[in-house]
Amino acid sequence: MTTASLAGLVIALLGWYTPRLVAATRFRWSSILLLDLAMPAALFALVAALTARPFFAGVMTLAIGAAYAYADRSKRLVLAEPIVFTDVFQAPDIFRHPELALPFPHKGRIAAGVLLGISFFILLFRWETMAWTWAGWHPLAALFAILATGWVMANPANRVLGHYLRTQRPTEDPFEDAARLGPFATLLAYGILARSERSTRQLAVARTHEGPSETSSRTKGLPPVVAIQCESFFDARRLHPQLASLNLPTLDTCRAQGVQWGRLSVPTWGANTVRTEFAVLSGLEQSALGLDRFNPYHRFARHPITSLAWKLKAQGYKTICLHPFDRNFYGRNFVLPNMGFDEFIGEEAFAEADRVNSYVTDMETARVGCEILARESGPVFLFVITMENHGPWPSLTSMEGSHVAGLPNLPADEREGLDRYLQSLENADKMLERFAHQLQPDGLLAFYGDHLPSFPGSFKRLGLSDMRSDYLVWRAGAPGAAGPNSTPSNIDASSLGGLILENLSPCRMTVTPPMKEANC
Repeated sequence: MTTASLAGLVIALLGWYTPRLVAATRFRWSSILLLDLAMPAALFALVAALTARPFFAGVMTLAIGAAYAYADRSKRLVLAEPIVFTDVFQAPDIFRHPELALPFPHKGRIAAGVLLGISFFILLFRWETMAWTWAGWHPLAALFAILATGWVMANPANRVLGHYLRTQRPTEDPFEDAARLGPFATLLAYGILARSERSTRQLAVARTHEGPSETSSRTKGLPPVVAIQCESFFDARRLHPQLASLNLPTLDTCRAQGVQWGRLSVPTWGANTVRTEFAVLSGLEQSALGLDRFNPYHRFARHPITSLAWKLKAQGYKTICLHPFDRNFYGRNFVLPNMGFDEFIGEEAFAEADRVNSYVTDMETARVGCEILARESGPVFLFVITMENHGPWPSLTSMEGSHVAGLPNLPADEREGLDRYLQSLENADKMLERFAHQLQPDGLLAFYGDHLPSFPGSFKRLGLSDMRSDYLVWRAGAPGAAGPNSTPSNIDASSLGGLILENLSPCRMTVTPPMKEANC
């Protein structure tokens, strides 16, 4: 072995070891160690075969390992979760939507680092001489071996490997498993296990094929139903007494006049909206999804799954999803038909809409949503996914008023971001009011936050440890079962769809005073 080859191997091992430092992985001799080595080893072999430069291949492996470690550390700090296997498949979204995928790391530093890295690797490639005579079949053989191994692991050997990995007793907690098995072994193990168990889990929750009722007597008089998944929403007045002045009158009114309200246990924090979205629509607990819970839309929901939308279709409802963003993001364009939606309206309906921080405002979302409700002649279920309050939250001079002036112990940049977030909470309340007016005289409205926003530093300083969001269910014209002095009823996100269905049953209508008129 040449000196360059030995040095390249040693440097590649550093590329493997760096993410283990971030994960605090304990070293132990086992077959899992080979699984953890597999990805860096494959990268080193492929680059060496492509270039005939082992030292270059080692440095490349170190650089990619360090980048992975940086991303893993950032995700742990910002989203309280390590990198998981579904994140690998979402990597293209970094390039398609950098404002979503890279909102928190310093973009300037990342761009500078990429440019410096490219320049360094060009110089290193030119400096190192080839360690052996290059032949075209070398990289082809390496690539074939890697692809063939991956295909065998994903297909004929998948169930066998899944059975073996279960003997290693993974906890399915990515923090614990990355520390015990290694970060790369955890990525591969989770992917293998999810694939080996997916078909069984899908079969258990597959959509039943009950057809919608076609009789006019069945569909006549059914109230419209709107469910609003509000981006990063929670009642921030519980953050600090200083925020009691936060103006959320419609939230308070709908709680007082509504059916039920309280805190909502959601399966994510700071991001990964589709985890809560899938829980609400499917009614499935996290345990039913196995490791696909990290992103149910990646593969699990690529087949028809029992859902709130399917159940409403069976009663005669037309089911529509409204989301003012890229229809392809998270693969919603493929998934939502499997979740029972007849129509999916995306960003194309908001060409001239007002925006905040590049996202369509909640009031514009309400405008389009109300137009949909007004034009539909039959019963309709409208599922709304908002975007205005998605991070990051830079301060905006166009927004007047500040709620954070009296908050203690917050650095200036955190104050500005939190203030921008709180302003959009008030906008969400105005959106809620507009939908509530449109649903008179008897429509049903569910409103909830998909997760709390990622303000880990601010929340820690203000003493917030409850990571639940908030929800309410309100029925226009019906007696307010909750009442102005009622106590909250806290539920899991998977229970919210069932609560909506329960409150669609015919009830004795005792008309409550309607809200003031508003134009949609």
